[in-house]
Amino acid sequence: MAWKNVIRYGFGFRPSDRRYWLYYTLEGETVAHQLDLTATHAAALAALFNASSGVQYETGGGYFSTAPRSL
Repeated sequence: MAWKNVIRYGFGFRPSDRRYWLYYTLEGETVAHQLDLTATHAAALAALFNASSGVQYETGGGYFSTAPRSL
């Protein structure tokens, strides 16, 4: 299990074909990765990314997680 911080991201939408996507770059990398998304997935990821102080990506399982928060 290897966690990497998401250091840069952006969401996109093209109205003509209702296409949604996410670009993200992981810490220590110089390339951006692209995910094509459904409208539901775009909304969920945007909420996750917006509501957190940081986002991490688990490279083994291929999933995003919010950074831990201290209470």
